[in-house]
Amino acid sequence: MKQKASILIVDDNEGIHKSLKLIFNKKGYKTDTAETAQEALKKAHKKYFNIALIEFKLPDMEGTILLSKLKELYPKMTCFIITDYAFLQKVRMAARINADGYFIKPLIPEDVVYRFEKTLKEQSIEKELKESEEKYRALFENTGTATMIIEEDSTISMVNTQGEKLSGYSKDEIENKMKWTDFVIPEDMEKMKKYHIFSGKAGEKPPTEYEFSFIDRKGEVKNILLKIGMIPNTKKSITSLMDITKHKISEERLKKTMDAAIYTISKIVEAKDPYTSGHQQRVSQLAVCIAREMEFNEDKIEGIRIASLIHDVGKIGLPTEILSKPTKLSNLEFSLIKEHSQTGYDILKSIDFPYPIVKIVLQHHERLDGSGYPNHIRGDEIILEARILGVADVVEAMSSHRPYRPALGIDAALEEIYKNKAILYDSKVVDACLKIFKKKVNLKLNSIIEELSYSL
Repeated sequence: MKQKASILIVDDNEGIHKSLKLIFNKKGYKTDTAETAQEALKKAHKKYFNIALIEFKLPDMEGTILLSKLKELYPKMTCFIITDYAFLQKVRMAARINADGYFIKPLIPEDVVYRFEKTLKEQSIEKELKESEEKYRALFENTGTATMIIEEDSTISMVNTQGEKLSGYSKDEIENKMKWTDFVIPEDMEKMKKYHIFSGKAGEKPPTEYEFSFIDRKGEVKNILLKIGMIPNTKKSITSLMDITKHKISEERLKKTMDAAIYTISKIVEAKDPYTSGHQQRVSQLAVCIAREMEFNEDKIEGIRIASLIHDVGKIGLPTEILSKPTKLSNLEFSLIKEHSQTGYDILKSIDFPYPIVKIVLQHHERLDGSGYPNHIRGDEIILEARILGVADVVEAMSSHRPYRPALGIDAALEEIYKNKAILYDSKVVDACLKIFKKKVNLKLNSIIEELSYSL
């Protein structure tokens, strides 16, 4: 059961404090009385009172002086002065300094009760808000990651201990003094501002998680994974910042190792089939250009790049005399060639790639109408990355020399994908590829790819 508030009435008029005590006791409040300032101070030292009602003219001390002493003991105590018109000006001056209000004699009990109950309700609300804030602050402090509250104008209004450690600044230096932009390197500033502006617009859906480079007090740049969300019914956002610098370093090392392994595999294929030397590299560059034109994210582009570099790894299992045969292949020989997609899949499937590499390699010769190989799948059964690689592979192969024919040229290659758009090849992929070559018709494929790769 909720405990009732306590009230202290300080008045040397026995009639006043007895009648008020009776009224408040009936309301269920704990009421105590004192006839002098000293008696009131003794009682206040022993227990806390929510409200004090103090007569201005006490026998041993002016009421405003007692009020100041009570406020020194309990700054949150609410104190009212009782006075008559003769001392009203003094009381008003006291109210400006310390008093929370005053009553003019003769007292109207209903008015006193109303104002007391209003005050007690306000105290109760303030206490609940404080407790809620303390709980919130405790949760905020113990999230386990650096966390900040960001106001609409980008000011950081709250930061936890982990945020202090990450930034190198104290809470006093950060809260309501620094903006989140103070911690963003110039190269990432526009991206971050764009995301922050979007987060305040109705109907917009900005990313809730992304990486950026964070600069601390010492000027050290850290890789940060940021998660952000709007606080309901406010224009504030809450962000958590995880330092992934060590993870990024490990990731870079792993990428270098993977790139070296991919390069080695690519060179093994070229050693087996010297007539197509550089084919996988050129296909990879063109496939990446197409993916960028289609506005793929960086993860998907990286997957396409890697898959393209080793898409013909299955040719390792083919006889060299077939790969280098200067005349047209027989049906049997071509059926063996068509196995290279499946062989490549079988070689790579045990490797735990972070992208769908093996699926891209397996499907890069599949066609929309089901006429491809090895599994004759069609339409959306073929992943989009494989459809991109398929187009890039055809364009490069037709434009380049083969043991059994001279190069057919870029015009023939582009004509092939155009006339079979939406039949064999994905329409959007073909359109992106044609757009890349549209203004470069007088250049050879190698020159175009070289020019594009420099712009990546």
